[in-house]
Amino acid sequence: MEIMDGIWTAVLGAAAVAPLATFGVVLVAYLTYRQKSHADRRDQWWKRAQWGIDSALSDADPQRRLAGIKVLVQLIGSDLATAEDAELMSALAVGIQDQELDRLASLEGVPGVRPGAGQRPDRDVPLPSRNIAVPVGSAAAAHILREAEKLIAAAKERSNQT
Repeated sequence: MEIMDGIWTAVLGAAAVAPLATFGVVLVAYLTYRQKSHADRRDQWWKRAQWGIDSALSDADPQRRLAGIKVLVQLIGSDLATAEDAELMSALAVGIQDQELDRLASLEGVPGVRPGAGQRPDRDVPLPSRNIAVPVGSAAAAHILREAEKLIAAAKERSNQT
């Protein structure tokens, strides 16, 4: 009878631990699901960011460039963006502004080319990150410079949040 009492005690002990073990398994499964879900969302975020970066650096089409920068401004505001992403986006925006300013400067003084022909050539675009306002005649260039400035500001805000 003593053997039966020992077996019965072991069965009762296992029965008392079973709900706790079940809870542990469910908790681990839930945490694994959340981690995978976050990793999947982050992967999709990065794919969108890659498209935005490629588009923002496209010299062929100013409208695609503008769309890419706008996408990056939205993405950097996401909770999936990290401080490192913000630094990357800020550097990218500064580079885009540099490219656009270089392009505008190269058009000045070229015979037969009037930057902003058909536009108001005295349009100043404020660039607070550089403490300057740039006269721009091209509407596309003005939009690109403004959106790049928004990206710099959004990236700075993201860096301060994390």
